[in-house]
Parts: sequence; C-alpha cells; structure tokens
Amino acid sequence: MNNKILKSLAIGSLVLCNSVAAADCRDASKIIAKQLEDNYVIQNTATKLSKFMRSKLFLSDCSRLESAEDIADFMTLELNKIANDKHLSVVYDPQWVNELKTYRSSAQTKAFSDSRAMETPTDNYGFKKVEMLDGNIGYLDIRMFSDSHLGGETLENAMKFLQYADGIIIDLRNNFGGSPFMVTSLASYFFDLDTVHLSTFEQRENGVLTQTQDWTSPYVPGPRFKDTPLYILTSRNSASAAEGFSYAMQSLTRATIVGEVTAGAAHGRSAEIVNNDYILTLPSTRPVDPRTKDNWERKGVKPNIETNSDNALNVAYAEVLNSLIKSNSSNLSLHQWVYPLVKAKSSQYQPSQSDFNQIIGTYGKRKVFQENGKLFYQYLDDPAFEIELLDKETIIFKAFTEARLQAIYKDKEAVALKMLSFGEDAREFQRTM
Repeated sequence: MNNKILKSLAIGSLVLCNSVAAADCRDASKIIAKQLEDNYVIQNTATKLSKFMRSKLFLSDCSRLESAEDIADFMTLELNKIANDKHLSVVYDPQWVNELKTYRSSAQTKAFSDSRAMETPTDNYGFKKVEMLDGNIGYLDIRMFSDSHLGGETLENAMKFLQYADGIIIDLRNNFGGSPFMVTSLASYFFDLDTVHLSTFEQRENGVLTQTQDWTSPYVPGPRFKDTPLYILTSRNSASAAEGFSYAMQSLTRATIVGEVTAGAAHGRSAEIVNNDYILTLPSTRPVDPRTKDNWERKGVKPNIETNSDNALNVAYAEVLNSLIKSNSSNLSLHQWVYPLVKAKSSQYQPSQSDFNQIIGTYGKRKVFQENGKLFYQYLDDPAFEIELLDKETIIFKAFTEARLQAIYKDKEAVALKMLSFGEDAREFQRTM
C-alpha cells in the first residue's frame, strides 16, 4: 500500500473521529444542559451552566476532543469553572449506564434494597468503636451514617453505653457521609424534649424549588445528653452528612469541633443517565442552615480548634477534661488526675537524649536508668518498670496507670521526683546522685 493511500486513510479516520466527537458533544451537551437547567439546585447557577453548554465556544472546544473520556473530563472541568461543585461531574461509563438502567426497574430496586439491608450490618451500620476513656469520657467512632431505620438500634445501644459519661467525643475523621436521617437521629440525643431546627433542605426538580425542614425528635430511645459537653473530631476527609452534623451542631453552639477543615461537599446529588455512554452526577439538593443562611459547600466546616487530624483526639480529650475542671464537675478529682496526662500527649512532645540525661540518676532508694534506649524506674532491688516521658515533667509507667511521676527541675536538671497516686498525697524524693 503506497503512502498516498495510507495518508488518505489516516485523514479519513481523523475526520471520522472528529465528526463522531462533534456529534457526541452536541448530543450529550444538549441533554446535560436541559438536566442542569431544570434540576441543578441553585437556579442562577443552573441558568449559567445551561447557557454555557449551549454556547458555540463550548461546543467548538468540545468537538476537537478525540475520546469519550476526554469529553467527559472536559465537560466536568468547564462546568466546575462556573459551579465549583464537588458533586457535579460528567462520567463516561457505559457499564454504569447499563447497571443503572437495570437497577431502576422495580424488581431490581427491591432486590437492591433487600441486599442492602443484609450487607450493611457487616460494617455495624458505620459504628466502628464505642468506649469509655480514662476520666469517664465517652468516645464514639462513626465511619458512615447508615439509614436510621437500619442502624437506629445500633445507635441506641451505643448511646446507652455512654449514658454515664461526663463528656462525649464523636469521631468523624474517617466518615465520608451517608443518610441525613441518621444525622437527625444522632443530633436528637443532645437536646431536650423541645425540638430544634437543624437544617432546611432545598430541592429543584423540573424547575420547581421545594423546601423541607429537618428538626430534632422530641423522643429518643434511651438517655439524653442535653448538658453533656460534646466534641466532634474532623479531618479533610470528613464529608457530606458528616459535615452536616458538624455544621449544625457548631451553628447551634452545641458542640466544639476539633481537627481539620472538612471536605466542603454539601450538595446532594443523583446519577442521571445522559445516553448510553455518559452519566451526569447532578447536585439537585442542598442543606441551608436556618441561622447562617448558608452551608459548607466549597468551604468546609471550620473547626473551633484547628489541629492536624492525627492529634485531634488528644486535643479534644484534653479540652473536654479542662472544661469539666473549670465547671467544678462532680468527678473533679478524677478529671484533675487524668487531665495532665492527656494534655501532655496533645503537645506531641518528642523526648531527646538530652531530656533523658536530665532525669537519669539516683533519688535516695530509687533510681532512673537507661537501657537499650529505654528508660526505667527502680526501687532498691525490686523489678524495674519501664517509664515514658510525655513531656519534660510528666512521666508515666507503661505497666499501670494508678501512679505516675513528676520531675522537678532546677537549672535545667531534675532535682527531685514526685510520686503521684490517685486519691493519695504526693511523695517527693530528692536527687542524691
């Protein structure tokens, strides 16, 4: 085959490819523009998006692309130059289109619902961990917000476990969202019988905007925590419903948020079939806080106390204990005992060899020594206990928590060790060597 024929075939293939892309752009853009115009949650933005997708400039640029994947990426990028919406995208995925068509038949919808009810419990409906921390502080780690009709009983059992806690920490650092109904169920535990307006949800469908209000429930199964200090942990991964709970509780001044600014994904989206190749993820709903008249879209929830997510638990733990001490809590002595330890951990102190050298020595019948890079405390010939420096002054025993040591310094050298035991008077041992 000569070069002229090869060149002719190549040009013909390129023309065919470009004409297919042009037709793909025109057809998909027309449908997407209409879907956005009728259903995108913010009407002014919907008008701008629709008008832009019908523009000659957009269609001209789109028609130059050579693959369906490039077209989808281009549309997503260009639309978000206007909307800047984390939930708005165009996806090229024929398999997803087929699965979605199959799912939306009534029989498949019921089968999917049945399988969801069976499968979700393997994740304990999102409730990863519940425990009582030292100092009588409750801790609840939630990885997703399941539908409340499925996970409601698990929530009830978790709250019953925490019913005698002096303070509660809810960990949403690894929570990507879920059902707004579970958000309401959880929030209801932290108010009294008078219902509280959490949020208003706006939805646009076929050009019509509707609003529904979300209020706490006057009834919860189990205990209420209306006066219990509440702290919520967040990270940059906390998204959607996790942000909704955090934003509402912060706006109501019912909780203190500790951690990182969240993902900024407020809008609720649906998957809309464009044609046999493309799906539009369409934000058609959004929450609006009745107090701020706003939400966290694109901004995220800004914590009351910003810190890196890895240290957020220690910081919140110290803060809740400190708040209980300041309020002269009924468990004051316990909170005062635990607080210095937690506060020291939150400082993320990293001891150096110089710090070790300052406390290594003999204190009468007691001594502190180093062996294989570790520090030990020993009384006479008794077995030695490994110790750890939480900061320069706070020293804990790794084997038990009933007692700890406090280093007393003068001129940058430890001159005494103080033995602290919960409920007992302190004993001080002067340095002798």
